Amino acid sequence: MKLYYTKASPFAACVRATIAELNAENLVELYESHPFNNDEEFLIVNPLGKVPCLLADGEPILDSEVICDYLDANISGGQLFEATYADWRLKTFYSIINGLMDSCVALQMESLRDKDGLKSEFWYQRNLSAIDRALIEIEKRLTTLPETITIIHITIICALGYLDFRHPTIDWRSERKELLAFFDRWKTRECFLSAVYS
Repeated sequence: MKLYYTKASPFAACVRATIAELNAENLVELYESHPFNNDEEFLIVNPLGKVPCLLADGEPILDSEVICDYLDANISGGQLFEATYADWRLKTFYSIINGLMDSCVALQMESLRDKDGLKSEFWYQRNLSAIDRALIEIEKRLTTLPETITIIHITIICALGYLDFRHPTIDWRSERKELLAFFDRWKTRECFLSAVYS
């Protein structure tokens, strides 16, 4: 299998952490490919030009949730997703975290557009507010998580890591003490050492 990714993508970080948690590093070749470079090989595999993308047995698999689900199902028998699939509330929780990452990426895109004088203050503030509301909701739902690691644990840590990486001026720690405690507890797990941003 071959994974197309960038070290700056929170969605790719989730896949990389999942690979490490499943001890599957020897099964997946990592190929760093920045989507804005329009690499021909990558675009043939994924015409959407987005990372991450997994090539397995000649078939492209995307997006990050589908990739993680595929790897988990085929390597561990579904251990990381089992609890989430069994409870619609956890499915919703998972969607909220993915939405947080979407808003963080959108905020970064608006920041980049500012260099060209194209930044939309409306969309910047809308995404900033969405991030704040999502963090509040995620913290409230932490008590619903199983004690053992799931795909939700992985996604929360990768989302918060991305928030620190791209938006260090957003001080989520001072007001989200329970979320911070969760982050500090899980961020040192070995699988996250494979998902460092740069």
